[in-house]
Amino acid sequence: MEFLCRLTATLGAFLFLVPNALSTGTGDTPSNKFRDPEMIQDKHHLKEHVQELTEEQINQMSPEEVEFHFFKSHDGDKNLKLDGLEIMAAIEHQSEYNYPPDYNERMEYYTGMVDKILADDDSDDDGMISWIEYVIARRRREVEAEAARKQREAERKQKEQQGN
Repeated sequence: MEFLCRLTATLGAFLFLVPNALSTGTGDTPSNKFRDPEMIQDKHHLKEHVQELTEEQINQMSPEEVEFHFFKSHDGDKNLKLDGLEIMAAIEHQSEYNYPPDYNERMEYYTGMVDKILADDDSDDDGMISWIEYVIARRRREVEAEAARKQREAERKQKEQQGN
């Protein structure tokens, strides 16, 4: 548990230090399910994969800890990187996503999704998402989402002022 506390503190410091300059690029698209909070924050799914943790321990985890365990639980070769097959397995395991019933269409759907994730988040182009790349991509998307929210709010206020 001490390791988790240190990891959380380190991750928190890292997230704080990630510069806002990383917030370039396009916004999230529906095809990048790997960033979907419903998927990466699914504590029931995490319990299925991490047998050594009790439900109580999982329920007490911060969102960052849940994400780390989600990532780690899909890292089959334990190298703190997810390759395309590990990403595909993580996504495919989530049954609540609608996908084509035909095997070939389903494989095309998943490979397209993995290609999108790698194109968006694999900053060193090694064909894998490292934990650090994952964290940076998540932070970048949070910054982009916040900027978009602020922009919409400013536009709404501007419209209200023009109407008065």
